Parts: sequence; structure tokens; C-alpha cells
Amino acid sequence: MAALVLIADDEPGVRMGLSALCQEVGFRAIEASNGRETLEQVATHQPDLVLLDLSMPEGSGMDILPQIVGQEDAPAVIILTGYADVRTAVQAMRLGAENLLEKPVDAEDLREVLERTLEGRCVREERDRLRRELADLRPHQMVGSSPAIRRVFEHVERVAQAPKSTVLITGESGVGKELIARAVHDQSSRAQEPFVPINCAALAENLLEAELFGYEPGAFTGGNPKGHKGLIAAAGEGTVFLDEIGELAPALQAKLLRVLQERTYRRVGGNVDLDMAARIVAATNRDLIAMSEEGDFREDLYYRLNVLSIVVPPLRERAEDIAPLAVSFLVRFGEELGRTFTGFTAAAMDKLRSYAWPGNVRELRNTIERAALFSRGGQIRPEQLHLENHAPLVAKTSGPHLPLKSYKLKDVERDLIERVVNDCAGNRSLAARELGINRTTLYNKLKDYGM
Repeated sequence: MAALVLIADDEPGVRMGLSALCQEVGFRAIEASNGRETLEQVATHQPDLVLLDLSMPEGSGMDILPQIVGQEDAPAVIILTGYADVRTAVQAMRLGAENLLEKPVDAEDLREVLERTLEGRCVREERDRLRRELADLRPHQMVGSSPAIRRVFEHVERVAQAPKSTVLITGESGVGKELIARAVHDQSSRAQEPFVPINCAALAENLLEAELFGYEPGAFTGGNPKGHKGLIAAAGEGTVFLDEIGELAPALQAKLLRVLQERTYRRVGGNVDLDMAARIVAATNRDLIAMSEEGDFREDLYYRLNVLSIVVPPLRERAEDIAPLAVSFLVRFGEELGRTFTGFTAAAMDKLRSYAWPGNVRELRNTIERAALFSRGGQIRPEQLHLENHAPLVAKTSGPHLPLKSYKLKDVERDLIERVVNDCAGNRSLAARELGINRTTLYNKLKDYGM
């Protein structure tokens, strides 16, 4: 069946023309005239792609874009823009739009952009699926033999034997906290039930609450008219993994605390208490104790979550694991790309071992993937790793010539974020990578600090 395109524009003539063009180049089309109707159409018809005008009543394109791209199985979004709106359109692309089309739209340009966007999306989804499968390893397949990671494996085994207790996994961004959470699930008596992950930083507060607890029919505009049972219900007697729990909004912290205390929850718009059978495993790269002292995280929730704890060490503290991890990634990406690799040269392996890996295992995996992608096979050489272009930016801003303005945690964090964003010339995606956090978390912090 042809892909479905939602045309969201407040001008009837534009909608009619684009609808005809879409059908002319082989796509199905539906229409929406304002922001509210656009969200309703996305929820009801689940289009493959949205052509989104930025200036609409009842919710501009910029207002509803985060709600569209933040949904599960979100459609691709292409911005419709006039010449004067290019700067705004670029900002929209930074918020999650995948492309832009300038009005008036030419039929051939439309076809090319639609096909390229959908094709690229399919490629990324397939790549992400493969990555999830590679990350979803059983415990005996987890790579690493250093004393530090062996202690983690031992803790996983012990924690798994207490399947009713909540678990808090801590560690820097990229160390593999979700992999550890899956290992806890796989070794527990809940292994045959679903493992349901959700990123607390990836969705707005209202969307996160609706995804986690579910919602009743008609609970809010833009929701599924049949309602949504939520991830806690979907997990059944399995495991709900709350990643980046430190980003949870205060109101949701209170609701989650009640869930953990009472083992019951309510759907959005509902008035009936539902039993929770799932186990909660949470993870964070934040210092929750310091956050509680600053009033940003509930102390009582921290102790409810931290019944059992697992601390995952950064890669720099388990250097013995770098070589086996690198080889493992190279083999897997070789299979994915249909290429045969014979390992790393001695100089390349020395380079891997001497690097600090601020992005931890995730950064190592991305480095190997990039090297494999631009190599035809054989051995990976030092110059193919490109690590000289990916040194941690924090080092550039440290030193006596840049003294701290304050020793308070919030002031130090704000100062660091400001320096890294400046070093990245305002590129927030790059700054987020260098800081070891995701882009949504960085946007939230910039907003919190008024930057």
C-alpha cells in the first residue's frame, strides 16, 4: 500500500494542490487545517509522513512538532516554508523535522523529498532494529572480563534473584545501563514476560504520563479515541525500565512514588485504581542524592527506587574491556555490512586503548561502526578511527584560565554547559554528544538555566 501523507496547512488551496501532487506521484493523502486537527489526524490515521506548515491556528507547527516527533512510532515530518521562514524551518529541523520544502512546491521536488525521506527513515529504522538486537544480549554473551565488569555481572545475578524489589542502575551516559537492566530481567523469574523500556527525557511530561500509565478514551485532544493501556499494563508481570529517571518532572515523581508505595496506578482521565504487577528498574547518569539536596528530586522516591543498586563503571576504569568490545563490534558490523574484517592493526588498538572514551561503550561502538562503514575490509588502521576529531571538549575549557564562578553543583553544571555549547559553535547536537547526554536533556537544561 502506498505511503500515507498528512498535509497540515491552514490554506485550503495549498492543501488541495499538495494533495493532488501527492496522489500524482504515488502517495495517499489526508489533510488537516490547524494544529489541533493535525494531532488528531496523526493519532487516528498514523500517517507515514507529515507535511507541516509552521503558521497555523490552534497550535502552530513549531508548537505541535515536539508532540508529533515525541510519539511512539512517530511519522517523519517535512516542514513547508516560504523564503522568509527558512531560519525558523532550520530550527524546526533541529527539533526533529527531517527535511523542508519551500513553497510553491514542485511535483518532482515533492516526489524526490518524500521518497528520500521515507527511504532514509526505513534505513535508519532497520539499523536501529539491528542495534537493539545486538544490545539485547543474554548475560553470558555480555562482553568484558575486567574485575570491574565482573563485579557488575555478579551484582546482576544477585539482584535478579529478588524479582519483586525495585532496582536503581547508575553510571555515566553510554556505559550500557539498559543492557544491564535487560540482563537483570533475563536472569530473573520474569524473563518470559515483556521487558518494556521508556526514556523519561524523550517525552514531554503529559506524553510521558500517558505512555507510562495509559489514558482513558477522550482523556485529551490528540489521543487515540480508543484510549491507551500504557506501558505498565503492557509489561504485565515483566519489567518496566525507566531510563534517565533523573529527568522525571516533579509531578510525575509524586505519582511514581505512589505507584511504588501502593503498587497501584491510575490512567490519565480515569478514576479506578489498577494493580501493577511489573517490576520497576530505573537508571540515571545523574547524582540523585545531590539533586534531592537541591530540591530537584524527591528524597523519598530515591529511597523507594534504590532498594537494590548496581553501579556500572565507565569504560576508562575497565580498559581491559576495550579490545574485546572493539573486536565484537567490528565482527557484528562486518556481518551487517557484508564485509570481512580481520581485526585492528597494533597501532589502531593502541589508539583505542589510549583514548579516554568520554562517551563510554556507546562512543566506542559508534567509532567502530564509522570505521567499518568507511572501510572495505581487512584490518582497521589508526587513521580510520578518526579519534583525533572526537577528543572530549571539556579538556579545552578546563584550567586556571577559566575559574569556576561557584562551587554549587547547579552553577558548575550551567558553566560547563555554556562552555561546551560555545566550543561547539552553538551546535546543540554536538554539544549533547560531548556532554554525554541526549539532545532532549540538553534542551531541557538550557531552558531551565535560561540559556
